[in-house]
Parts: sequence; structure tokens; C-alpha cells
Amino acid sequence: MNKNKKVIILNNILVGTIILNLFIFTSRMRFFPWFIEDAWGYLGVFLTAPILIGIYFILRHFHKQQLVTNTNKAIPLFVAVTSLIIVLVPTNDFLNIVALVINVASVSLAANFLFNQNKGKK
Repeated sequence: MNKNKKVIILNNILVGTIILNLFIFTSRMRFFPWFIEDAWGYLGVFLTAPILIGIYFILRHFHKQQLVTNTNKAIPLFVAVTSLIIVLVPTNDFLNIVALVINVASVSLAANFLFNQNKGKK
């Protein structure tokens, strides 16, 4: 498998993990159907954060080979650290909104990198 396919697969996993992380953060909001009382859904962040940090180290390796951009490399680490801070620090509604904005922006950026890589191949 060539390295460009590995980067595309890794970006797909990245987008999926960030979307899962987005669902975890919205599980605390009452108006969504997947609302979980007492925010037990936040335990899922401890599952997604190590995956995102692992993706960061793999993307860092690909960045050294000039296969991904610096922004694409930093997205998983930024989302993981922000998610862990929101979970471990006492939160209010403002911090939840900040986490949602960061997750949505990260999904948009990661999807943009993913689709641009697919266009470049054709």
C-alpha cells in the first residue's frame, strides 16, 4: 500500500474519530436525542483521546516525509488536548460550546484535507 493511500485512510479515521468526539460532547445537551444524564458520555473522551494522539504521531511521521501539511498534522493533537481539558476541568455551558466549535472546525479542516487528497489523485 503506497503512502498516499495510508494518509487517506488515516484522514478517514481522523474524521470518524472527531465526529465520534462531537457526539460525545453533544451527549450533554438535553435537546439532542442521544442525551445522557449526568454526562456519563464524557467517558468516551478517554477512548477517543488516545486514538487522536496516536493519529497525531503517525501524521507527524508523514509530515517529516512531506506527505501532509503542518495544519493536518496538528488537528488531532489539538482536538485531543481540548477534549481532555473540557472533561477534566469543571465546565460550564460556554466551555461546551467552545469544545463544539473546535470539534466542528476540526472536522471541516480534516474533511477538507481528505477531499483535496482525493482530488489530487484523479
